[in-house]
Amino acid sequence: MKYRMMHLLLLLVPAAVLAQTSSKVLVATGTEVITSVVTPGTLACIGGTPTGLWPQFPPCSPGTTRILFSYRNALANYLQVSGSAASLIQGTTNIVTHCNVDANAYGHCWGHFVLTVPGAGGQWEGSWSGMFDVLTNNSSYSGTAYGYGGKLEGLQMKIEWADIGPGQPTVFIARVSGN
Repeated sequence: MKYRMMHLLLLLVPAAVLAQTSSKVLVATGTEVITSVVTPGTLACIGGTPTGLWPQFPPCSPGTTRILFSYRNALANYLQVSGSAASLIQGTTNIVTHCNVDANAYGHCWGHFVLTVPGAGGQWEGSWSGMFDVLTNNSSYSGTAYGYGGKLEGLQMKIEWADIGPGQPTVFIARVSGN
């Protein structure tokens, strides 16, 4: 009887393990490159007036203490994507940006994005936030997105971006997991 229970147990344990859903985490890294600015958005100069140079700097007159811009809309592509999640991330991103920066163009920026991934038959919809030095193009920001349609349905993506200077592409690392 003792051996029968052992055999039964040995048969049931693997079946129970196989029946459990495994959590699979996928990662990817690459670059994000802005391909076009659809609209520069709106500009407000606290303590000053617009120079007419927007979106170039300086967008505001001397004496400006805060620079606010909203609804900047740009398109970007993810390039040189590698890793186990690469096929789930390659596509075109529509990015909307809002910023509240000081007179030196440093401060908090945030927004939302939609990344369309034709190869996966779906899209990511998410939000992001971080600190930016707009003049030197140095920044660090993070976001979360949720997958809709095709292979992306029900997935979650956590992503970190960094900019390291003028003329350099944005680098990113992303983690994709199931709900």
